[in-house]
Parts: sequence; structure tokens; C-alpha cells
Amino acid sequence: MGKKISIASILTALLFCLSMVCWSGNSYAQSAAELKAQLKAMQQQMQNMQRTMQAMQNKIDQLEGRAPVAAPAAKGQSVWSKYNMQLYGKVKVDFNYDTAEFKKYNDFVGAVAAGPQHKNDSTNFNPRDTRFGVIASHSYADWLVKGRFEIDFYGDNNGDNLIPRMRLAYVDLSNKSGTSIRVGQDWIPVATLNPSTIDFGILTAAGNLWWRVPQITVRQKYGNIELTGSLMKHRRTDTANEDRMPWVLARVALNGGILGAGNMLALGGGYRHADYGHNTSKNVDRWLIAAEAKYGMGPFLVKGELWTGKGIGRNFLRYDLDMAKDGSPASAWGGWADITYKVTPRVSVTAGYGFDNPNNDDIGTLTTGDDRRFTKNEQYFLNAWYSLSKPLKVGVEWIHIETERHQEINTGNRYTCSLQYLF
Repeated sequence: MGKKISIASILTALLFCLSMVCWSGNSYAQSAAELKAQLKAMQQQMQNMQRTMQAMQNKIDQLEGRAPVAAPAAKGQSVWSKYNMQLYGKVKVDFNYDTAEFKKYNDFVGAVAAGPQHKNDSTNFNPRDTRFGVIASHSYADWLVKGRFEIDFYGDNNGDNLIPRMRLAYVDLSNKSGTSIRVGQDWIPVATLNPSTIDFGILTAAGNLWWRVPQITVRQKYGNIELTGSLMKHRRTDTANEDRMPWVLARVALNGGILGAGNMLALGGGYRHADYGHNTSKNVDRWLIAAEAKYGMGPFLVKGELWTGKGIGRNFLRYDLDMAKDGSPASAWGGWADITYKVTPRVSVTAGYGFDNPNNDDIGTLTTGDDRRFTKNEQYFLNAWYSLSKPLKVGVEWIHIETERHQEINTGNRYTCSLQYLF
């Protein structure tokens, strides 16, 4: 490889040649003294230029020796969604030992089966409370728009062929002024608390009003006060029913404030006029009043609900309990309460009780097979969770159920061991 010729050397030679040409052209017109002065000035200029050009050459040599700088990577398109998106869910397996038949609802506890043959010891391995959900969101003008979809595996099934079931599917719009609008299937907007049971049933038919129902719900916050208005109704399952009016619901809640951070007190209610169009169902006025509260004290958390009303049925997971035999609305009252103690960051213990008490005359005469109907149903529970790691925990639970059908009282117990992984 030949010797490298620098830019500084080339420029120096060119300037020298140019200076010689200029000097020779004027040599006859100027005196020797003037020529010497000019030559000295030109030599000084050439030395300054050489130093400048050498510095430039050194800089070029440094740049040539460096690795090329990579161009900034282009921002890629998300393979999931063009909006913000979050995936979440859990894997949960329950191992149950039952001392009685819970025909309603088998995989989760409702009431003890009717009849003298209700005693029956059995086990159940149940993974149906495994869930998967997606939340997508984006901003539009002054609104945050969110869509949510969630499933579990409590759809109709045959054996272990567990069919996915839609739990949640709604669009929610909210802004900074405290207004939110939710349209789709969501948890009922009144009696919003749930007990902390390991059992999927969360005191079904034992004082807890709950379900996930299609609705249009508007909420407005004023400081610590939240006002809610909603239209809610189960999807139509029989076009022969003259069932038109949805539940009209309202709720006012105090969150925090004088109650303290994280605490809540609320009162809600609703009305519905429903005619099912059957011989056993006349024009029916249904109503509900429900109070709820949540209060934390150090490692303790207490919460509960109390409600009363008429014609409270399938929209609140009280199937076959809303109508009297003569077609009039059946009255009832109920409630629940539990207390959770956070023993350590890894261990928590919860105890609770719930009851559902329909009017005996409205329930009327019962026969074997009326497994959903009763004159009173109570559940007591005690459980504990232990976190093996942040997403993985194991739990144990005991539930005692007493179901009264006039003079007959059937009892049973469910013992559960559960494994749950959150993601």
C-alpha cells in the first residue's frame, strides 16, 4: 500500500506555487525591500494555514477511525394493536370436597338440594374460574376511550370440554371532569361489593346481589361524591315474553373524604315494571333498595351489604326467587358481611356470613326438585390465602350452608383447596 498523502500537504504545495507565481509577476515592479516584506508576510500566513489544515487533517483521521454511527431505528408498528392494550387473566383450579348435593350450582355453592336424600359426599376438580381479558384504550379529544373484553369457562359444557363464556364486554368513555359513560355487559351498578370468598359463587342465593348484565350506565363525580344512573336488562331469551322495561337504577356513594382513604358508603335502588306475558305472570312492579359499606382499619378490612325489595330475580342472580305462585312479585330481604385480616404481606384470613330471606307465603308450597327456591338460605365461610410469590398463591376455605324450606332444613359443607396464578 502506497504512502498516504494528506490534504494538508496538497493544499500547502498549491499555495506555495500560487505565491511564487504572484511574486515573479511583480518582481520587476517593486523594490527589493518591499518584496522581502511581502515574502515574510506570506510565509507567516502559510504557517498559520498549515497549522489550521493539520488540525483539520487530525480531525478527519479520528472520524475515519471510528465505527459508523447507526441511524436511529424507525418506530415500528405494534403487532398487537394500534392503541394501548393490556392483556390480563388468571389460572385457577379448585379442589372441592362436598358433604351434600349442591345442584345449584354444582361447581359453585348456592343452596343445598331439596329433599331428604340431599346428603352425599363427593369431590370436584374444577378449573372453570380460569379467566382471560383484554383492555384497549386511546384518547379522543378530552375523552379517554376504553374497551374491555373478558371470558371465563363457565359456559354450558359437557364433562371437561369447558366452553368459554363472556363475562365482560363494554366500551367506557371518561373525561377529566369526572364523567364516565359505560355501555355493554358489566357488573351490576348497585350493590357493587362482593365478599372475599375463594368459591366462585361469592354467596350466591345467600345475601349477595351480583351478576354481569348488559347496561347503559352514567357516572358523575363531584369531589368524593359519585352519582350513578343506569338502564340494565338481561339479554332477551324468549321472544314470546312481553318483557319491555329494563331496570332503572340509581346510586349515590361517598368515597374517602370524612370516611378516610379507600373507604366507601353507598345507597342504591331501582324500579322495573315487567310483564312476562305468561299465565303465571301478571303486570309486575319490581323494586330494590340496597346499602353497602367498606371500611379499613390498619390490617383489617370490613365490608358488607343489606338490601330489600320485591321481584328481585335473574338480573341479580336470584333465579326462581322473584315471583310468587300467583304471579305477584315475591318480597325478600338479605345481606352479607365479612372481615379480612392481613396477617403478613403473604397471609390473609377472611371470615364472613350471608343470608337470603324471602317471604314464606310468597314462596308457597315446595316440592322435591325446587332446588333454587327456599324460605331462607344461609352461608358461613372461613378462608385463608398464602402467597408463594407475587402472582402465585394457594388458599383453603370452609363453607357451611343451611337451606330452609318451611319445616325442612338441609345442611352441607364445602371444603376447598385452591391454586391461583395471576397474570
